Amino acid sequence: MVAPNVAATTGGQQVISTARRTHYRVTLAVLCVGVASFALVQSLTIPVLPRIQEELGTDPTTVTWVVTAYLVSASIFTPLAGRLGDATGKERVLVYALGLLALGSVIAALAPNVAVMILARVVQGVGGGVMPLAFGIIRDEFPEPKIAGAISFVSALMGAGGGFGTVVAGPMVDGLGYVWLFWLPAIVTGAAAVAAWVLVPESPYGLPVASRCSRPCSSPGG
Repeated sequence: MVAPNVAATTGGQQVISTARRTHYRVTLAVLCVGVASFALVQSLTIPVLPRIQEELGTDPTTVTWVVTAYLVSASIFTPLAGRLGDATGKERVLVYALGLLALGSVIAALAPNVAVMILARVVQGVGGGVMPLAFGIIRDEFPEPKIAGAISFVSALMGAGGGFGTVVAGPMVDGLGYVWLFWLPAIVTGAAAVAAWVLVPESPYGLPVASRCSRPCSSPGG
């Protein structure tokens, strides 16, 4: 990651300088890989639940929790990740979210039974924080005229990735086995986590609230 310059401000607060920051197009490429991975993880399992049921020796009611557990976890952790990113740094939380998404994928690929698979899907759901974090990083890092287009592109990628996952899930299972529904996202998401750590700059506005004003700050009444 390009090291940010830290400079003192009035009152002893510290902010991150925008000098020597990664080009916004590189940041966008990393964010797109992370968002696409999340979209694939969300959709790949839905068309092949009967195959997962057969492989794990469970029943139709229980196997639906492979999808439900993921959706519930994502709905809980998506807003939490956004708030944590605002408080502690979006890049840092993005790396953790992608790392947990990759970890959950590995656990799912190795799951010996449906209970472990459901637990793995809960871990994967934490990666739902990728979306608000990506939007926040775009707002912080991109030139203002490029922000709307980049957010629209990432949003469209989320929808397209979900549709693509639904289409390729069946052929992937038939050709490689159902575990590759998880090994492939694990590899891609792990690479995205490393790329985010190395290439995505920490947001100058993602510092703790008391010290994140790299632009002139005013009081509520000022």
